[in-house]
Amino acid sequence: MLKIYLDNCCYNRPFDDLTNEKNALEAKAIEDILVRAVNKEVKLYNSATVDYELYSTTEGNKKNQVENLYNLLDLEYIQHSESIEQRVDELEKQNIHHMDAYHIAYSEEGNVDYLITTDKQMLNSGRKSDTKIKIINPIELIIGGGMV
Repeated sequence: MLKIYLDNCCYNRPFDDLTNEKNALEAKAIEDILVRAVNKEVKLYNSATVDYELYSTTEGNKKNQVENLYNLLDLEYIQHSESIEQRVDELEKQNIHHMDAYHIAYSEEGNVDYLITTDKQMLNSGRKSDTKIKIINPIELIIGGGMV
């Protein structure tokens, strides 16, 4: 079973402007991942960083929609550890944004197969670093990750 960590961008994407073709395609891919999680075909992982970003969202209606979706899912929680803090320091030295470094460090700690994000900066910087996991866009997972 695939182990997948979705960053906060993924939980928000279905509630973004879907008249934008890229947003709509990503939202559809994320919906497919979520359906597979509900059907126990993949396992979703989360962390304190996802929780923090989720509950820090200021867009009222969108925040409620995302929280409702998030709370419906059976998520495996990756516990915080000193090794995560150490890894965040290492990743930041590789020019990875602070919060992105936490997502990567938690994903590595959880030994997930894929960290899924719609954030271009995270995709680009993560791919240039020494990450121990695959960081991909949700569309890439559906098309190239064997989920078709």
